[in-house]
Amino acid sequence: DRRRQVFKHVLEKPYTTNWPAASQAVQSEVVDLLCTALKPLATYFGESRRMAKRRKTKSGKQESLSSDALVGKEILKHVVIGINSTTRALERQARRSQPLAGEDLALVVVCKGDVEPQLVAHFPGLAHAARVAKVDGEIQRAMKLRLMGVGAGSEKQLAVAVGQPRVSTIGIRTGMPALDAVVERAYAEVAAPSVPWIGTGQRLMPPLHPMKVRELHTTAP
Repeated sequence: DRRRQVFKHVLEKPYTTNWPAASQAVQSEVVDLLCTALKPLATYFGESRRMAKRRKTKSGKQESLSSDALVGKEILKHVVIGINSTTRALERQARRSQPLAGEDLALVVVCKGDVEPQLVAHFPGLAHAARVAKVDGEIQRAMKLRLMGVGAGSEKQLAVAVGQPRVSTIGIRTGMPALDAVVERAYAEVAAPSVPWIGTGQRLMPPLHPMKVRELHTTAP
């Protein structure tokens, strides 16, 4: 049963999206800063669960949150946790023509090394769309959005810091000094997400690239 050699030509996919590059050192630094900033969240979630359990069993007297838990409750207003929640936040951001203080995400950190690639493949394009969706007068402010993919082991670190079983993605809003420091560090080290075929937000024609063709050597009957 002899097979003959054939040659097939394959065009490069035009809609490839690249993640903004960040060195391993910068990834580790940002994750460490986030873990430190988010620690009060673990206290808040822990105390909230205990209080809810006691209410269900109708045991014990009325309790109030500790000072650390109250800080965590405030932090929760400035973060979005999880792939689905972060995706929805970016989608809302991409639909708005003007920045909305207290709602727009300034930084999205994805534990890219800990999750299946297809689950987070949409983030570069979506983050770019959210970044350039603003009207001309607001473009520079909106373009500060950063997207960072971090390596294996980061999800466990963040989950422990936050007090949740899993934290594969987290979106950060500005407005709290500890979180603002993380955002500023990302601004300094990571380029903005960019997907040229979506557009720049300034109504400029993206540059055209030469066609790339690969030749595959295979066999056929």
